[in-house]
Amino acid sequence: MKLRFINLTILLILLSFVSVSAKDSAAADDEWISVRSKNFYLIGNAKDKDIRKVATKLEQFRETFRLLFPKVKFDQSIATNVVVFKNEKSYKPFLPKRENGKADTGIAGYFQPGEDVNYITLSTGGDINETYGTIFHEYVHFLLNANFGRSVIPPWFNEGLAEYYQTFTIEDDQKVFLGNLQENHLYFLNKSELIPLNTFFSIDNYSLHRNGDHSRSIFYAQAWALMHYLIQSKQGDNMNKFLNFVMNDVEPEKAFKQAFGSDYSTMENALKKYVKQRTYQISVATLQNKLLFDTEMTTTPLTEADANAYLGDLLYHMHEYDDAEIYLQKSLAADAENSLANTAFGLVRMRQKKFDEAKKYLQKAIAANRQNHFAHYNYAYVLSRESLDESGRVTGYPAETAEIMRKSLLEAIRLNPDFAESYQLFAFINLINNEKLDESVNVLQKALVIHPGNTEYSLLLAQIYLRQEKFDEAEKLAAKISRTAVEENERSQAQSVLNGAKMMRENQANIAQIKSGGGQRIGFYEDENVRKKSSLTANEIGKIKLNNQIINLNRQIFPPLEDEKIVVGNTQRIECINGGIKYTVKTADGILLLRSKDFQSLQLLSLSPESETVLVGCDAQMQAFKTVYTYKIATDAKMKTVGNIVRMAFVPDAFQLKSAAELADSQEIMIIDDAELQNLQTQSLKNSLRKPAADEKRSFGIAKAIECFKNDTIFRVEIGGKELKLKTNSPEKLDIRMFTPDMVGTQFGCGVKIPPVDVVITYRPIDSGKYQGEIIALEFVPNKFDL
Repeated sequence: MKLRFINLTILLILLSFVSVSAKDSAAADDEWISVRSKNFYLIGNAKDKDIRKVATKLEQFRETFRLLFPKVKFDQSIATNVVVFKNEKSYKPFLPKRENGKADTGIAGYFQPGEDVNYITLSTGGDINETYGTIFHEYVHFLLNANFGRSVIPPWFNEGLAEYYQTFTIEDDQKVFLGNLQENHLYFLNKSELIPLNTFFSIDNYSLHRNGDHSRSIFYAQAWALMHYLIQSKQGDNMNKFLNFVMNDVEPEKAFKQAFGSDYSTMENALKKYVKQRTYQISVATLQNKLLFDTEMTTTPLTEADANAYLGDLLYHMHEYDDAEIYLQKSLAADAENSLANTAFGLVRMRQKKFDEAKKYLQKAIAANRQNHFAHYNYAYVLSRESLDESGRVTGYPAETAEIMRKSLLEAIRLNPDFAESYQLFAFINLINNEKLDESVNVLQKALVIHPGNTEYSLLLAQIYLRQEKFDEAEKLAAKISRTAVEENERSQAQSVLNGAKMMRENQANIAQIKSGGGQRIGFYEDENVRKKSSLTANEIGKIKLNNQIINLNRQIFPPLEDEKIVVGNTQRIECINGGIKYTVKTADGILLLRSKDFQSLQLLSLSPESETVLVGCDAQMQAFKTVYTYKIATDAKMKTVGNIVRMAFVPDAFQLKSAAELADSQEIMIIDDAELQNLQTQSLKNSLRKPAADEKRSFGIAKAIECFKNDTIFRVEIGGKELKLKTNSPEKLDIRMFTPDMVGTQFGCGVKIPPVDVVITYRPIDSGKYQGEIIALEFVPNKFDL
């Protein structure tokens, strides 16, 4: 989907979501109402006319954007609820909190994104510009991210567009204004040098959000200025071209030249000149018709139970679980069957790790409203969270639980096929249990149609591809995520996929070398075609050897050509008559009559000791020798034969003929002694470990946790019973390798407690009282591994 930036100025209407400051808790005697407009659902204790004004502004924004950008997907699968408070007092309990736990009264309105539902909140009091600015800004991000993916859109474009449109206003329901000046941006632009465009365009989402406040402020100001310049200089179409090039992985500088017909230096000079001017123009667009929606709206009184259910759900999405519980209890006291309240309360109980209660509330939510796809989805979600261990990992779901979760998710998908989170959880369950992987690929591809560029969906798909050993597909997705992801844990997981693909390729190559008599086995790789002798019975060893023999014999037999057939049987009679030689062959399907011109033209192959002395000739007795015949179909009416023999191969009685497809899928199984296997694995692992540089130390220990601060990421590790703090300011460069299945699927990220698995730690010692070194590599190894 493409954004058309013809009259790009109008896009600011997109941000017409309203929010205002307020300070007041919802009183039980408040009159709450709901207003349903064409595309939005609003609730509030404000006056009906005030809530309708909010709805009108939202509809005006949506409709203007729809008209001017028809290629943007506007029917979002994630709904947005709008809560309108009558004053600041009633708004205060629902404001985000500062670090000291007090409400942030400096916020006039906000947009709260969610995986299942978004919330916009505001009051009808306060300065209108302060109220709407943040909401407009964040809603632009939501729309762009939903259409293209947060990690795909260049941050200068995403932030510049949001900054430009957050000043959106509309007069007389028809006249749109955007691009008003922002004093804070002008201040930074006047006090600071512009970031060179080659650096500016190379700043990705990850590095932007790790920069200090000052650097980010300059970036936002320059993004706003560049967007302002491009729109005012009528380069909307060129912006669209640039965006499309970058989204299709064209190198940014090349994309810029192709889109704008200009290099960085030329554009940079033009931008500097634009920033230094003293006057700026704003964009004004007058729509052909007034955007009026009031007649399409319906107002309905809201019960106390419903009002408190929405307020509790809002607080849940703000992660204020204790506060949410108060409102949800009020809701259920008034209406014990309220589906929304039961759903939200179930999720609150889940966050409190009270899983039995959580499941009961969600079961009640489903019983109260079987059309509530959120309840079905969240019931499965609670079951999935219940199985996590203390470190937040899950190694497998019981078969019965997995089936219940799948059933609930399939019902959620049936009720709302556009809710992509159901697809993601369905695929995650299958990945953990290593089941239905092909089906999981299909559902994730559907999810990515709904939300293109979603990093979580793409990462899960890459992990499934890796499990399927589709290395090319896994690496392509993971490389892009590693390059563009915003969150550290997403980059870390993507790098784990890349490392895993590399190791598995190496492992497969080494296993192949072992089978051919050379090479070494690497790391923890467990190949289903290698067996430890001690784990097998004599009968199992015999069967494996026989299977290997059959596979090997099939590979020695020349495969039939296109005009040839192959069959297994025993020669009952050989007759030498005028015109050639006739063979009577008994097969599993009956008697087959074949011929040959003579014996000299036959290709004979002996693949069993018993057949090494066999003589093929007239009236030879060959019934005891199992034979593979390759022949060309050729009817001889005189001899009553149906084919001319080309080749004969004598095989053991246990031989079974395999088709070309069966042979391609067949693998010989290698049996080795335990000690041999252990030695091969240990030596291979040692050879695979990273070799420390001269200024580096390598020690054996346990990684305990990851802590993220403003400029550094800290790894707490235990070496020789002593805890060390090792820092890195470039976590994406940390070399993480896994040589044990205990760590496969482990999530890395800020605040994550790492499972107590043995690890080889490489670090560079530094002279600091705060940190003991700079971490270089973590290589997870099997227990009892001796460095």
